[in-house]
Amino acid sequence: MTNLSLWVLLLPLLGFIILGLAGRFMPRTAILAVGWGACGLAFLCAAISFFSMLATPAAQRTSDQVVYHWISAGTFSLDFGLLLDPLSMTMLLVVTGVGLLIHIYSAGYMADDPSFWRFFAYLNFFIFAMVMLVIANNFLFLLVGWGLVGLASYLLIGFWYQRRSAVAAAQKAFVINVIGDFGLMLAIFLIFQGAGRLDYAGVLTHTFPAATATAIALLLFVACAAKSAQLPLYMWLPDAMEGPTPVSALIHAATMVTAGVYLVARAYPLFEQSPAALAVVAGIGGATALFAATIALFQLDIKRVLAYSTISQLGYMFMAEGVHNYSAGIFHLVTHAFFKALLFLGAGAVIHALAGEQDMRKMGGLWGRLRVTGLTFLIASLAISGIIPFAGFWSKDEILGSVLAYGNQTGNVWYYILWAIGILTAGMTAFYMFRLFFGIFAGDYRGASVAVNDNTNGDVEEQEAAAAGHHHAGPVRYNSIHDVAPVMSIPLIILAILSVIGGFIGSMALFGLPNWSPLANFLPAAMHNHAAEGSLTLEWISTGLSLLAGVLGIGMAWRLYGKGFAFKQNSNPLYQLVFHKYYVDEILNAVLIIPVLALSRTLSRYLEGDVLDGGSRGISTLFRGTSTFMRRVQTGYMRNYALGILLGVVVIIVYYAVRG
Repeated sequence: MTNLSLWVLLLPLLGFIILGLAGRFMPRTAILAVGWGACGLAFLCAAISFFSMLATPAAQRTSDQVVYHWISAGTFSLDFGLLLDPLSMTMLLVVTGVGLLIHIYSAGYMADDPSFWRFFAYLNFFIFAMVMLVIANNFLFLLVGWGLVGLASYLLIGFWYQRRSAVAAAQKAFVINVIGDFGLMLAIFLIFQGAGRLDYAGVLTHTFPAATATAIALLLFVACAAKSAQLPLYMWLPDAMEGPTPVSALIHAATMVTAGVYLVARAYPLFEQSPAALAVVAGIGGATALFAATIALFQLDIKRVLAYSTISQLGYMFMAEGVHNYSAGIFHLVTHAFFKALLFLGAGAVIHALAGEQDMRKMGGLWGRLRVTGLTFLIASLAISGIIPFAGFWSKDEILGSVLAYGNQTGNVWYYILWAIGILTAGMTAFYMFRLFFGIFAGDYRGASVAVNDNTNGDVEEQEAAAAGHHHAGPVRYNSIHDVAPVMSIPLIILAILSVIGGFIGSMALFGLPNWSPLANFLPAAMHNHAAEGSLTLEWISTGLSLLAGVLGIGMAWRLYGKGFAFKQNSNPLYQLVFHKYYVDEILNAVLIIPVLALSRTLSRYLEGDVLDGGSRGISTLFRGTSTFMRRVQTGYMRNYALGILLGVVVIIVYYAVRG
């Protein structure tokens, strides 16, 4: 089997190095040649490896390539190795394939940015970090990739560093992800203590004591919850919208947030040793799916609607993994990459056409001006809403069917509740996505006539945005709005096609074709062997209710917003609670941030200022006074020294005379 994974890893790194060192001196065509070329060649190498893998018997589809020997200490040794197997192969194709489309789109979206070269350097670095994460053959280099992905997200979210809000969002993402990194490190310590090794081949076949296995699995899930924005560590992802829109597409669709889902799938033998940990994974996934969906119902910023949608869809993936159907989680990860990248890039096209506007209240009626964007956005909205035959229908149906079948198999009412949560969330997803679609494309254009000032940040923020090259040009006249250039529309069209046909790589058991499961058959059988098998009747019940929920959600959105988006302030306390995102940020600010800042300022003023600085100043004053006095003794006159000696002799004689 051909294994080009080393080239998939090194090419984006090489692109980052070239652009980082010489990018500011290169013309834009050269920057694109390096940026596109690095990611494009990485995708080509991944595709060659994939077709080579398909031509290899299933039992031989694993290549553990040792690049170099890292360390030996006693009986412990560790290599820097690259593991190419069906799971990492699937992730490589998603990361490099969708990443390449985002690279191409970015050439148009970021065309006027003064730091064009730096943006593509960071994109290449992000691809390199994610590739490192998914093809490492041991937990140590998984941790390296895990940390580098966090660094890449910090750089890209804070790309417009002239804006205080962007810097704050980058810091928030970094700090919350460090919490997850700490959980991963503790899990690795426990793995080393229990197994004496860190390579997947040894660790994932080792049997740990029940308590240790549960601790390892839960700590791994802490890392997954932080990286994939699950409760209670989800807060960084909506704020990550401060970065350029292609960054949002890359983070949400192909790279960072999918890392947690990948890690659970990669470490599934460890999770299989702890039913309690899997129950937590499923429970957190279900709660997050519903929680984020409720917030998305009333958001006004089009990118934040999509951000909370991502959090909700990631919850679905963890629900699948929590009921032992890891391949269903990966299946939804793949289809989600298609339609979520399309949604974000479509939102970017709208923002680009409206000179930076993101407020849904200032849109509407754009179907007549943005036909390609509107049509592709509609396809993505249908896909995420789970409407047949679009990609999201198949993967979401697979998850909900697995949860219902697992509840039926175990008789545990908790999983029936999770399934009901999934159905309810499906209806909410369809509603808020078509609220967004109708708000952007239906009705009359409101941008030039409606002034909305209740949530702006004032002139200072606008000046900072202008300094970053990302300012609003004010209301845009309807006749001046035009669709995006081919460099941006072609990725939209490709992703739209994938959002239509991408679901057919999944299971067709719904239509009595259980053997038609290309992705599930490609992934290791053990990743879904423990999943519950439901009857065809049960599958149809789940699918029918899910589809009905989606259709009702779309119908409700059509009734309320089909003729245009009309926002009215609502004083209902429940509405205000959800509209303000359950005041989570405000509560954290009051409970955690303000007390920590107050304590820090107090310690800085009194401990550092009065005690530490005051003490050091006191010591310096003492030594300065002493040296000043001693300096006066050193006069340089012999008579003064003779007088001093005489006085000393007299004092000694008097002392002994008095003592005697």
